[in-house]
Amino acid sequence: MEKSKNGVQAFRWLMIFLMILFVASSCATKRYWGPSMGRSADSQSTPADALLKALKAASFEAYKGKSLWIDVYTLTDRTGEESAEERFLRSWMAETAVSRGCRMARSRAEADILLDVKARVFGVHQTRRDFIPLIYMESTQGIVDLHLTFYERESGKILQTEDLKGEARYLEYYILYMIGPFKSIE
Repeated sequence: MEKSKNGVQAFRWLMIFLMILFVASSCATKRYWGPSMGRSADSQSTPADALLKALKAASFEAYKGKSLWIDVYTLTDRTGEESAEERFLRSWMAETAVSRGCRMARSRAEADILLDVKARVFGVHQTRRDFIPLIYMESTQGIVDLHLTFYERESGKILQTEDLKGEARYLEYYILYMIGPFKSIE
């Protein structure tokens, strides 16, 4: 009787140990197989969402029907030409301006209005948190802080300045490192 009691107890401890080992050894792993620029989808979508939020407040009404030339400046490293961020910002700004009644000039010399876009911030924060073996969380926060300056091309006179800010958050978490992902987008 004593042997079977010890055997049952040993079996219980073995099962508890195996369960802990199973839970602790499994983990949420996110692999990224992206294009050569090396950014995950989370790292691309959150600043784009933040830019969309920031540009909702942009004012182009005074320039309806006028032609604009957009110059974009960021703190991003360059290798002789515009960075990917600068091209993206220029493209999105042009789309926003055209959708609100402006025209895009073919060259700087043909523009009525010059628009300087200074991206003080156009980036991503990523934070990972885990409490083994209960939860694993990955938070991606896109932040955009732009300063827009509209100039009259002929005189160089400043017509308007604007500061635009936007944030977007993406949270993904796993429970017991296996159940999930649960996603939240703000």
